[in-house]
Amino acid sequence: MEDRSWIDRRLDDRGFVTNEFKEGVQFFVRFAFSRPQAKSEIKCPCSKCRCRKWGNPEVVSMHLCKHGFMNNYYTWYVHGETSNNPAINFIGESSNSGFVSNESDAMYHEMLVDAMGLQGEYNEEPMAEEPNHKARKFYELLHAAEVYINNGEQNVTVLSWVAEMLNMKTLYNMSAANWDMALALSRKVLSAEDQEKVPKDFYSAKKMINVLGLGYKKIDVCINDCFLYYGEQSKNLNACPVCGESRYEPRNMAAVRQKAIPRKSLWYLPITPRLQRLYMSRKTAEHMTWHLKCSDDSDEVIHPAGSQAWKHFDKTYPTFAEEPRNVRLGLCTDGFNPFGSSGSAYSCWPVFLTVYNLPPELCMNSEHIFLSMIIAGPKSPGKNIDVLLRPLIDELNELWTNGVETYDSFRKQNFIMKAALLWTVSDFPGYGMLSGWSTHGRLSCPYCMENTKAFQLQFGRKISFFDCHRQYLPPTHPFRRDKKNFYVNRIERSPPPPRLDGHLMEERVNQLPDIIFGQSLRKQSIPGFGVSHNWVKRSIFWELPYWKDLLIRHNLDVMHCEKNFFDNIKNTVMDDKGCTKDNTNARMDLQLYCNRPELELIHQHDGTALKPNATYVLTREQRALVCQWLKDLRFPDGYASNISRCVKMHDFRLSGMKSHDCHVFMQRLLPIAFRDHLIDAVWGPLTDVSNFFRALCAPTIRVSNMEMWEEKIVETICKLEKVFPPAFFDSMEHLAIHLAYEAKVGGPVQCRWMYPFERKMHDLKKKALNKNRVEASICEAYILSEISFFCSHYFGSDIETRLNRLPRNIVSRNDNMDDCLSVFKNRGQPLGGELRGRALSPRELKAAELYVLLNCEEVKPWIALFDSQICCGLSRDQTDMKRQLEFIPWFKTTVRSGVYQVDPRLLTLVTGPINNVRLYNGYWVNGFRFHTLSYGKNKKTMNSGVCVRGTTLNDDELDYYGQLKEVIELHYFDSPVPQSVILFNCDWYDLNKGIVIHPLSHIVDINPRFKLQTNEPFILANQAQQVFYTSYPSRNPRRRGWYAACKIRARAIIDTSSLGDCVNDYYQDDDPPMPQLVQPSTIVDDHVSLASSGGERVVIGEDMQLSYVVEQNEEECVDEDEDDEEEDEFEGAETPEEEVSDYLTESDSD
Repeated sequence: MEDRSWIDRRLDDRGFVTNEFKEGVQFFVRFAFSRPQAKSEIKCPCSKCRCRKWGNPEVVSMHLCKHGFMNNYYTWYVHGETSNNPAINFIGESSNSGFVSNESDAMYHEMLVDAMGLQGEYNEEPMAEEPNHKARKFYELLHAAEVYINNGEQNVTVLSWVAEMLNMKTLYNMSAANWDMALALSRKVLSAEDQEKVPKDFYSAKKMINVLGLGYKKIDVCINDCFLYYGEQSKNLNACPVCGESRYEPRNMAAVRQKAIPRKSLWYLPITPRLQRLYMSRKTAEHMTWHLKCSDDSDEVIHPAGSQAWKHFDKTYPTFAEEPRNVRLGLCTDGFNPFGSSGSAYSCWPVFLTVYNLPPELCMNSEHIFLSMIIAGPKSPGKNIDVLLRPLIDELNELWTNGVETYDSFRKQNFIMKAALLWTVSDFPGYGMLSGWSTHGRLSCPYCMENTKAFQLQFGRKISFFDCHRQYLPPTHPFRRDKKNFYVNRIERSPPPPRLDGHLMEERVNQLPDIIFGQSLRKQSIPGFGVSHNWVKRSIFWELPYWKDLLIRHNLDVMHCEKNFFDNIKNTVMDDKGCTKDNTNARMDLQLYCNRPELELIHQHDGTALKPNATYVLTREQRALVCQWLKDLRFPDGYASNISRCVKMHDFRLSGMKSHDCHVFMQRLLPIAFRDHLIDAVWGPLTDVSNFFRALCAPTIRVSNMEMWEEKIVETICKLEKVFPPAFFDSMEHLAIHLAYEAKVGGPVQCRWMYPFERKMHDLKKKALNKNRVEASICEAYILSEISFFCSHYFGSDIETRLNRLPRNIVSRNDNMDDCLSVFKNRGQPLGGELRGRALSPRELKAAELYVLLNCEEVKPWIALFDSQICCGLSRDQTDMKRQLEFIPWFKTTVRSGVYQVDPRLLTLVTGPINNVRLYNGYWVNGFRFHTLSYGKNKKTMNSGVCVRGTTLNDDELDYYGQLKEVIELHYFDSPVPQSVILFNCDWYDLNKGIVIHPLSHIVDINPRFKLQTNEPFILANQAQQVFYTSYPSRNPRRRGWYAACKIRARAIIDTSSLGDCVNDYYQDDDPPMPQLVQPSTIVDDHVSLASSGGERVVIGEDMQLSYVVEQNEEECVDEDEDDEEEDEFEGAETPEEEVSDYLTESDSD
């Protein structure tokens, strides 16, 4: 009985067992009892017994007629039947027998083979015994990939249907109940026969496909985190050997068979099978050696593989480096509250591992950041995290020492895969937990260590790193001899603190005493803590044999450093009363440590004191201008969040800014916001800090630039020390001087900061649907998402998955244009519907046609021929004029003459376009969303700014700025297939009169009144880069009519011309500024009064709590009236040329 479809036709329309099914059952019983291993009873394969119970022929027949066969039991392997299926006999190879009926089936068979790691294995011998549980599950899934739904009309099998349904659940974070409802609805459209084939609920579907998962281990932990019940020696322990706490919850005496419930557990997901799957899957194995592309000694680094740390490790361990398939890992951990900020206090700590072998667009991708373990709350593990990391460290040691045999499905080879941990990534408190060096107190800097000069402020009581940075300056730098503007009466003669290498660090760590871990134990302190060292433990990472040879073991997180640095600037400059670093205590400390009498408190007879206003603090009117400017600020789509939500207009302050808000403000808005409100001695160093973080966060790191910034940032911090009070300089301002070194050694920060891991934690937080069992809920959901992501590699392109979901403003490209000319390969998509077209004027049509010809790659040889024949000996301007007047007729005549061999595709260009064009409101291209000026006028985002790099005849490159007026589709009909070109018709600004670039801050200022008079208003859509324009929050008449231009990168595209495009969602900026040479600024070096007129009266109580009484400053009111009069006099007083000249003078003085 070869056809076993009768298994799915048990009942007829009236609900009775069909004769066909009864005959089939009799055939099965005869077959099963005829096998040599069968005796008086066999395993019953009914859907209720599922081969777990035994029965005689009568019982088995009755059960099968009553319950039917268990799902997908078409090959009776439990009862001794062997498979003649070619896909099973030679797993992993294609078959010519016609078994795989279509491409979809082949992909799902490939998926199963990759998941089970069975590539290239033979199974020609008949099975002499029953398959084990894992093999049986595999055969069931293999059969599910063969069974069609709806008679195969839609090429949908049971396996593909279940996999795609589960993909929908993980993609949209559906609850099990919600998914069951969707499943029930989809089952209604299936026939009764098909309903028997597919799972009935989420539990059944998960059970069916769970064989594709990689699983996890649940390890019991002491309630106080002092002991891990891990290994054979702790298997039978019922109490913690350290603190004596019980391992299990108290038993319910009424329940006789109650299972022991551990009080606390660790969810551990082994990394080895997950790394093996990267090679077993043909979809990812090819990318695992991408890092070889970065092995050159280029000054530009786009990936950790090109960094000094990677190359140093390869030189130290050449045997490991010889096998390019060996894996480099990065580890990250941080805590989050799954209940949200409004819920109960709870701290859950996931530990992630990311694979640096992959290219940049994959290695920090959420799906390739592997969850390694989940540390249960409710408290942070603190330094006890070493106890919980034990399984991971043991596995990493095993992967380093012995490795594991792995099949490379791309190269069709078996090899021994080894792995090494390059570094860890965490915020600053997490840095202390992982490294063992406490990040609190005076010795918190892990680079300076005991050589720091930080001290505790007498009144503020905080640790200050004021005047700790002059020692990093060159020995002859004049700042070292300055006894007035830094720590009073101090001359700096100390050299920079030495940076210890791994071997010296290991010697120190090995001398530390052993620590007993546990939260219930009394706080332990190593002798000398806080005085000569800050060690709290010997980190478990030192057990890795190679840890001492790493140049960077733990990374400082740029994301948190930048945010905290910006918060100090914002709170102080904007005078946020609750968070400012310029409070009364700071002024009292200022009097002790600095020589700035103009800023000292002036005590009054009534017991109060007058705090003079500082020039680095904005007045109320200035804060109002900045806040209103931020309220009205418009960004391009997808560039930043709505920062206006953080503006509090009732007291003119900023609050609730997220990390990325601070990132955008620090790097783009800070120089613009404070340009006219702060004196040069303050605005200049703050702008240098902004430029430093822009360079640091660049997707491509230039080692030479980082070496210059490593020196420049020290001088910049010293300039800030001459301005701000000592309370301003906490550990975050100090750590900035070490960030450039880490970028130089470790490579781009995009692979070493917390943004992708924070996003991953956000995804995990959404998976915690069972609030009573948070960690278990997260772990189960993560395993399911792993299965779904693995299956999505084998889905068709028409199915939306995390793998093929396009980033924001990225549109799919048409791959069917390989035979077209380059100008006809439109890489974008029109926005919205087609508007009413119009006819181009003869002048516009000629300009559009000429621009298309001059920018077509296939026409460039003809341009060179034209220049050699017609423009020989002419100047640049004359050549440009000749091209505009004569190139089009010359090109058409020459191509048609037959003298030269012509690409037949050029004949379309010879005929030329028609003058009727289509118009659109906008266009998606290059990762940007462009709007025409009229369409985006009233929108919350600004998407009409355009920038293009223009190349002149002498190879000078200039950036042209403008506004998008029209999106035009130009048609060419003289070809077998009509072709079209998308052009942007723009208003461009005059480079000589309307654009000014500040020499130090690199701010580009635009005056839209000065338009460029040009005959070339068009550009190709794929040449456009987006820019946004913003006014200044100032009443300075010289800023009237001028806008700052901010050129941005696409959200999800990083141009690495030699290595392809890379994806990154966090850095969205233009090319970073070049650092200036380290030379003391004459403006900052001279004595500058840091006090402005007026002040505020403060009441100093015995408990040092402050209350503020703001004094009205009459002189400010007089100054405002004078400014208004000056603005009235300025109206129409100067010609445009004089205005640009004065503006340049003003910019230089800034």
